[in-house]
Amino acid sequence: MYGDAEAGVLICDDNDSMRALLGAVVGPSSGLRVIGEACDGNDAVAQATLLQPDVILLDLAMPVRSGLEALPELRRVAPDARIIVFSGFAGTIVAEEVIALGAAAYLEKGADPDVIVATIEQALAQTNGLPSLLPTRA
Repeated sequence: MYGDAEAGVLICDDNDSMRALLGAVVGPSSGLRVIGEACDGNDAVAQATLLQPDVILLDLAMPVRSGLEALPELRRVAPDARIIVFSGFAGTIVAEEVIALGAAAYLEKGADPDVIVATIEQALAQTNGLPSLLPTRA
């Protein structure tokens, strides 16, 4: 739980099924609530500006504007949000790059639902504002 209220989560992925799956993982979690969805990087920035989520689950490979391209602007428009990059790209180099751009964590698609929720909770618990490499595999 995030303080005494639910933490709002914005899910950003171009795949309808993936957004639904992530919503099903986050939705029933105590202390978390899906407050919006976005299907590309521009939509992610617009929704983050409007909704000011506590957490942004961000896919890297999206049309119009990739998550990687949108990440710096997301940090600017929603500075208090914890951004967790959730991508099919495997590898430490990608994880290090998104962390350097301000993401709180990197998860590979296919991560166990418990790992996803635990990573969100760990990101919310970060108190110093500095990102860290949180678990990336189930």
